[in-house]
Amino acid sequence: MHDATLKWRCAHARRKMVVLVALTAAMYVAVMLPFKALVIIPGFAEVRPGVAIPIVCGMLFGPAAAWGSAFGNVIGDIAGGMLSLGSIFGFVGNFLLAYLPYRVWRTVRGAAPADGSAKGVPALVLGALAGSCACSLSIGLGLQSLGLFPMSLFTPIIAVANTVFMSVLGAMLLPLLYPRANKWGLIYTDTLPERDVRRTSLAWPGLAVLLIGSIAGVLLAANDIPVGLAKQAAANAQQAVEQPISPDEQPSAPPAEVSLEADPWVPRPFGLTLLQVTGACTLITLLGTVMMSPFGRSAAKAEAVEDET
Repeated sequence: MHDATLKWRCAHARRKMVVLVALTAAMYVAVMLPFKALVIIPGFAEVRPGVAIPIVCGMLFGPAAAWGSAFGNVIGDIAGGMLSLGSIFGFVGNFLLAYLPYRVWRTVRGAAPADGSAKGVPALVLGALAGSCACSLSIGLGLQSLGLFPMSLFTPIIAVANTVFMSVLGAMLLPLLYPRANKWGLIYTDTLPERDVRRTSLAWPGLAVLLIGSIAGVLLAANDIPVGLAKQAAANAQQAVEQPISPDEQPSAPPAEVSLEADPWVPRPFGLTLLQVTGACTLITLLGTVMMSPFGRSAAKAEAVEDET
């Protein structure tokens, strides 16, 4: 992922991209915080129209927006009192939330500007879908592995909500913001050379791998919704039992035992656990991401050829 490294080539490019990182993070936090009270999943997710910032900034600022979204999410968690170990996975997920729409656009539309025109809407929606599924899958996997919240209740909801917000708001904002960003020289192609952001020979296979891994992971998580509901009901019941009783209150009867016995809608193959199958899907998603990006020897070779000429 040569284009996403912070070792941008010249001092001017580094300064400009760092400014774009900070600008993206600031906008993300500013839009995110007012909606922190509209909670979807207490402590982990809220109504977030601010996800329009990662996709719009990703289209305009390129890889700088990915880092800005990642750092902005952590700052938002701190400011909103939601910082936890899950924020580590939130960092990765929000990086992908901005990075993947930009790489999907480069794969589908090449060097065409993301100016918000109607012919670019399918690529925009595809990028929103890829980024949302990869983001919700990676964060949900982290929450599940840490025992913080069932990913079967987190991943599908966030994937659908983010895809809708990013597609609709992104299509509305890009026509308004692109002319200004282009006029001010803020588009990533004004700063980074084409060899750093080009469409690689593996871009289309990488896009296919990415979509298969991310969408399959979301569907497998959704398949476990009955199990997630049972686990969450048991956790709520346990929390009610452990809640301290004030001296003026009479102790209530203990709640009825909640069974954890629940099965996925479709049995998983070979007796694999949800963590195992979604972990595999996450690795496939990351593989597709790397395949879509300029990286390794191919990027170095392109640089050497350009230097020789």
